[in-house]
Order: sequence, then structure tokens, then C-alpha cells
Amino acid sequence: MQETTIPFRLKVILASLANLLAISYIHYLTGYEFLFFVFYFLPVSLSGWYLGRLSVFCFAVLTGMSWCFVDILSNHQYPHEMIRYANSVICFLAFAIIGILVQGLRQALNEQKQISQQLQKAHDELQRWSQELQTLQSHMQVVCAWTKRINVEGKWVPLDEFFRDKLKAQISFGVSPEAMQQILQDATAAQGQFIESP
Repeated sequence: MQETTIPFRLKVILASLANLLAISYIHYLTGYEFLFFVFYFLPVSLSGWYLGRLSVFCFAVLTGMSWCFVDILSNHQYPHEMIRYANSVICFLAFAIIGILVQGLRQALNEQKQISQQLQKAHDELQRWSQELQTLQSHMQVVCAWTKRINVEGKWVPLDEFFRDKLKAQISFGVSPEAMQQILQDATAAQGQFIESP
């Protein structure tokens, strides 16, 4: 997948940094009268969409610092200087939350895509088995009366192999009551012959 390669991730990081620098510069040129807060979400969202949570945190810190730096350079006066830094912390928190939400959305979309592919694969497999079963049902199945083998496409295969390979059924062996009674009768008869013989 292209998005996991190092060159691609490097391109995303450089694009996010360039985006942050451009927004900061435009914000500086226009002054604090214009509200550029929303545009600072772009680099964090870009890193959140293509990179992991660590990059979201790093870009949220960078974006918060950039916001604070531009605010200082714009000579925006506050009643208390601590308000400037409190605003920067609030901006950092907002950027981090948006980045994490975007990253979570991307992860959810990827999981949904994988689940959709798995469902499609299961659906295709089910259709294939359904067609095979219909083909088996539409043809008369010939079973050898002596060997109990079934004729499948010109080959005589044991019934258990037919069930296992063609129908994907799990086979277990047991003894029917009739067969058990016959075995006991044969054993009793053989024991009686053994006792009678001198």
C-alpha cells in the first residue's frame, strides 16, 4: 500500500509543514482581525488522515506554537499576557481533537473497506458453492452397489472423500445398530465354532 511507504509519509509531512507555514504567513499578513483559526485545522487533518496519532500530536503542538508565535508578532494586546498562552493551549487542544477525530474516521473507513471486501469474498464463495451444489443436484449420482464408491466426473471415489472434497462436509465414522448386531452375531457364531472344535 502506497500510504505506508516512507517516501509517501515524508511527502505528507512536508505538505503539512508547507501548509502550516503558508497559513501562518497569511495569518500574519492579515493581522489578528481576520479569524484564521479554522484554516489551522488543515495541516493537522492532513497528518491525521494519512499518518498516525503521534504525527497528529506533533502537528497539533507545532500548530499551537505557530498560532502563538503569529499572535505575538501581530502585536495583539490582551488584558493579561496569560490569555495569549491560554488561547494557544486551547488551540492546541482543538487541533489535537480534530486530528484524532480525522484519524479515527480514516481508520473506521479502512476497517469498513476491509469488512466489505471480506463480505464480498464470502458472498462469492457462497455463490460458487451454491452453483456446485446445484450442479450436483441436477445430475444423477451413480453409486457402486458393491464398493459404495460414487462416480464423480468419470472417477470412482469413496463416499467420505466425496463428502469431504465436494461438499466440504466433516466426516466422522461410527457403527450403526444393525451393523453392531451383525458383528455381535458373527462374533458369537465364531466363538461357538471355536468352542465346538476339538
